[in-house]
Amino acid sequence: MMGATMGDTSLARNRSYGGLSDLELDHRRTGMRVPSAAPTPAKTSAKAVWDRVSSRPRHTVILCFALVFVVTLILAVHQYFLVRARELDNRSHRLEIQARVLDVAVRNNRQHLQLLRESGERFLADRTAQLDRTADGSLQAVLRAQDERVWNLQVGDTDAPIRGIGTHQLAVMPGLHRDEPRFLEDLRLAQLMSRLLAVQFEMGTGLERAVYVSPAGIVVAYPAVDDDEVVRILQTLGSSRLLQLASQNPLAYKVTFDPIHGRENPAEPRLLFGTPVMSNGVVRGYLFFIIPQRIVQDYLRTDTTPDETHALVDRSWKPIATSGTTLAAAHENWLETLPPRWNTLSASTLFQTGTGMLSAGQDFLLFRKLDTADLLLVDHVPAASVFRAVVRLSSALFAGVWLLMAFLLWSTLFVVDRLLSTQMTLNQRLRELSLADPLTGLANRRRLNEEFGALSRRDVERHIALLMVDIDHFKRVNDNWGHAAGDEALKHLADVVKLTVRPGDLMARLGGEEFCVLLPDTPADDAARIAERVREAVAGNACVLQEATLLRSAPGREIRFTISIGVAERIADDCRDLERLIAVADQRLYAAKASGRNRVVACESTQS
Repeated sequence: MMGATMGDTSLARNRSYGGLSDLELDHRRTGMRVPSAAPTPAKTSAKAVWDRVSSRPRHTVILCFALVFVVTLILAVHQYFLVRARELDNRSHRLEIQARVLDVAVRNNRQHLQLLRESGERFLADRTAQLDRTADGSLQAVLRAQDERVWNLQVGDTDAPIRGIGTHQLAVMPGLHRDEPRFLEDLRLAQLMSRLLAVQFEMGTGLERAVYVSPAGIVVAYPAVDDDEVVRILQTLGSSRLLQLASQNPLAYKVTFDPIHGRENPAEPRLLFGTPVMSNGVVRGYLFFIIPQRIVQDYLRTDTTPDETHALVDRSWKPIATSGTTLAAAHENWLETLPPRWNTLSASTLFQTGTGMLSAGQDFLLFRKLDTADLLLVDHVPAASVFRAVVRLSSALFAGVWLLMAFLLWSTLFVVDRLLSTQMTLNQRLRELSLADPLTGLANRRRLNEEFGALSRRDVERHIALLMVDIDHFKRVNDNWGHAAGDEALKHLADVVKLTVRPGDLMARLGGEEFCVLLPDTPADDAARIAERVREAVAGNACVLQEATLLRSAPGREIRFTISIGVAERIADDCRDLERLIAVADQRLYAAKASGRNRVVACESTQS
């Protein structure tokens, strides 16, 4: 039982010796490695990214700060477009208010004209029903003065003057005629309009003149007009568009708004409201409200910001009023005053749309059609005006924070960059120190391993030779001249060898007085010749010491010494790794020492 227990224990110990399983022991005995768990692709990619990031810290910091700056810039651009949209909304709202004000003015004048027309038509209907043919003294005086060039009908002091032209004058004016049976009724209608126009003019705002004109040659105007003006008004009526419209469709014709009246006199353009007075389908007279264009011009000018251009236009882009100081009457097309990019804009499309906003480049065109007239109110906003307005509306706090953030980012980047530069310089210095021998400045064993690995990875069949160098009887140098002199001798050797070998060759100190030289792309025969050249150079150059480094018992300031060299080559000696190559070269170095020193051994069968 005890034997069995001991056997079992021994068996268990064998199976788990050193904490290893049977499978691991088998792999160790056979020289095979136990496969480890393969890393997942996610971990591999994350590690690769982290390695790249950590290997370039300065680039990483610059990239991070650039991303933060880009994000802040995107936020600033987003803020700009938000503020620009709000600014355009505000301008569109102001344009809407202007359009409503103009609509109210047009509507009020139309309503007043409609009221006057209805009063005149009711008067005619009542007078026609009563068939009142009698006339007072003032009317009789007019009937007797019909042949005069211009005659007056006596009215009250507060009423509008009633003027007319004689039958001979009337006969030469197209579109006008006097019906004698109804002439008395036309005069009584003129008396009514005289009283109403005076009251309407006093109650209205913005009117330059209120006029009633009869095809029978009667003119009622408030304020009064002279004889020549009476004739001119009647001549204008005979050839006017209002008379033509009223004659073609008298029942559907109510009040028209003619904004181009007076364009023949650009210095004093007028806006004209007109409506006919009808009786039994016959036009008995016309009512007109004459409004100076400068009223609308002044309103647009005072209610429009200096960086905008407002205009009231018709369907042919003819300006009715603008936000300028005066109406540019010479421009029959308002678009010609804008940049060329707007010249092909279609007015009919805008009239059909009614309200909206167009953009061309960074310019904007806001428009709104009037509800009470076939006119369009337009606002041209240049790109520079939009930008200045956005800058004014942008929050000063936001701009300050953004500028402060930009300054902090720059300051932090500057400090971090300085710290990283210093750290990277120190790291580079430490790396150089870790790869160099502190006494001679030559490469050390770590640097030698890196260089050999880099050379062998590029080409597996590449010729790489190695020289193992050792100073002969170096102990005598330390004993006779001192250890400080020995250090100087080592540095002297390093200088001589570096000057003797090729620029691409690497000399390294392995320890004590042992050195090696790595010769890339060098076959064995060439390596032996280089080694011989190095040996001769060292033997022919003495090391001259400073007085401070000499012992008092030193035999002199000059130290002459020789070296022994062992040569190995990677392909010729079948040395695939550095350890094997060093070992072969070291064996040949000992062979050189054993055969008398101050010589080169390149293979087991040859020596010099």
